[in-house]
Amino acid sequence: MVPLSTEELLTLDASELATLLAMGRITSVSLVEQLLDQISRQDKVRMNLRAVLSVAPREILMKTASKLDDERTQGKLRGPLHGIPILVKDAINTHPDLGMPTTVGSFALLNARPAKNAGLIKNGLIILAKTNLNEFCNWKGFDSINGFSATGGQTNSAYIKGGLKDGESTMGHTSPLGSSTGSAVGVSAGYSPLALGTETDGSLVQPAARAALYALKPTPGNVKVDGTWTLSSRFDAIGAMAKSVADLAITTEMLHTDRVRSTLPVDGYVSNLTKTFKGLKVGFLDPVKWQLPERLCPQIPSVVQELNEAYEAAIDKIKNSGAHVEYPVPLPSFSELTMPDGNMTGMQVIMLREYASNVDQYLAELEYSEVRNLAELIAWNNEHAKIELPFGKYHANQKRLIQACNTRPTQERYEEAIQHLEKVVIENGFNPLFDGKGLDLIAVPQDSKIPSIATASGYPIATMPLGVLKDYGRPFGLAIMAKAGREDILFTFMSAFEAEFPKRAIPPLILRSEQVDSDDDRGSRI
Repeated sequence: MVPLSTEELLTLDASELATLLAMGRITSVSLVEQLLDQISRQDKVRMNLRAVLSVAPREILMKTASKLDDERTQGKLRGPLHGIPILVKDAINTHPDLGMPTTVGSFALLNARPAKNAGLIKNGLIILAKTNLNEFCNWKGFDSINGFSATGGQTNSAYIKGGLKDGESTMGHTSPLGSSTGSAVGVSAGYSPLALGTETDGSLVQPAARAALYALKPTPGNVKVDGTWTLSSRFDAIGAMAKSVADLAITTEMLHTDRVRSTLPVDGYVSNLTKTFKGLKVGFLDPVKWQLPERLCPQIPSVVQELNEAYEAAIDKIKNSGAHVEYPVPLPSFSELTMPDGNMTGMQVIMLREYASNVDQYLAELEYSEVRNLAELIAWNNEHAKIELPFGKYHANQKRLIQACNTRPTQERYEEAIQHLEKVVIENGFNPLFDGKGLDLIAVPQDSKIPSIATASGYPIATMPLGVLKDYGRPFGLAIMAKAGREDILFTFMSAFEAEFPKRAIPPLILRSEQVDSDDDRGSRI
């Protein structure tokens, strides 16, 4: 059986790998072995990506893969992703029988034992590894670094030579973004064709855009989040990252609750992959008004120009391909999410109301844990400050945890925040566009604060690979949003985008590192 090349590991999606499995060119066993080798070469050695926190024991993986291969031979497929490996963010529970802890990036949970897998683990997928993240999904301390956790260290982009630059701003050009950082980097680096992550505000779509992937945060409430570390029951969702729209559609459907799946066509979201923009009505936001603040990401003139030119070119191409385009259309800015008293945003109020109780519930439901509530977690971190609150480069602190423990808004304040967001974002923002103008979708550069608008509205948001910055080599994406429950129309748009636009860029640095080692091996044999 001829092994897959490094380029194939970087480019082939799950559906293409499923075809190779069906043809007998590869087996799930051989595929798992190759992906484990790829992780061992790139994650802690060559490029030091540090995308993975823990890998399932080889014995368990081989046993699972062999069983799925046998089922395939017998014609017993559990689903379209039968025998396909997947990466899972380490905020999503996996049972100890799989051989990997669920730490959420914290040493405090290194020995914790969930009672069961999170409800979404099924359909014949092979859970290969758990991925690194912003510790506690970016709700541990202020001024945290994207992709850093105490247990995993710093995850680096597969596209950036040398990884994260010292002193980089929160969303600077060498940052892989987060908090589902390892999931995005792992797929881009050829560790697996698919990954799961979680998102409150940008945690899926932002790192996926920096890894040239397709990703979607489904409508909150349409996906089960049991057995998952969440910041807000109102805002959080589990979503997928993939190299293709078809893979993303299949995985998203798998994540949905039974109620939502029962409303889909027989073929699910695959029936929405029409590969045409014709008939779609799309409103594009003004990129100048939506560019990231300087404090978050340096607005270098040449980079801004490159991003805006790519965006303008995309608008023209989508319009010329048959979509009805309106540009620019207005939408309330991030600053308008601030409560009328100017104290904090509506989302902050809601998360501060919910977070402590969410943490307490998650910890209480574990079969075993050294900490059982947020107060105990804070105390544990103080007692183990050398490993949990290190000084220096990563500025680790737990001020967000302390704030959530000590500052819980009243129910009245919570309801005021909900009403404020609904009025600003939905009544004054999306309703005039979706209902008034009859638009199907809103589009904007992913390098923006649009994920916060998605969070505030409770609407789904997706990203797709639009290009790669010339000077930095890092990918950038196009974001789209639709009304709650309209993932179908997002998939229609993405399928057309995938058909009309260039293929996603793979990380050339990984190809080069493989080539150098190959040349060294040949030299040693001469």
